[in-house]
Amino acid sequence: MNEPILCAPCPLFSEQFLVDWTENRGVRMLGILIFLCIVLLSLVVNHVSRNSLKKRGVRVRAVCVDHVKVGGKVGLLMECTGPDGVPVRPTVGYFSHPPLRVGEAADIVYVPANLQGARFANAADSGKWAPVFIAVVSVLVVVTGLLTFS
Repeated sequence: MNEPILCAPCPLFSEQFLVDWTENRGVRMLGILIFLCIVLLSLVVNHVSRNSLKKRGVRVRAVCVDHVKVGGKVGLLMECTGPDGVPVRPTVGYFSHPPLRVGEAADIVYVPANLQGARFANAADSGKWAPVFIAVVSVLVVVTGLLTFS
């Protein structure tokens, strides 16, 4: 009844794992480098998009007038007065569960030339840590690149 329990040895501590790890180090480092470059690119694109919206966008108080269903998601059709005094209807995001009901109001930011790209004002203002993340990932890319190609 008191027989020893036999377990398979952990592959992380085997000699073959260490041999494979040292032989394939360059390939693994290159994979890490490519992954970090993709992360860096997505951070930069997101940051530029947010900054563009903040610089060129118009901040207004808008009322939700309709829910627009597209592919299982719900966009909020908002109505507000544009910079020239004419009513405009920008669309804010696409959500699984819409954050506003028809008739509710919220602050939004939109670019008059692109009424489909509106965002809630708090979402447009967020992202103040993006430059820090971009800097950290940039350093990781440089260090990984140096380790990979040295």
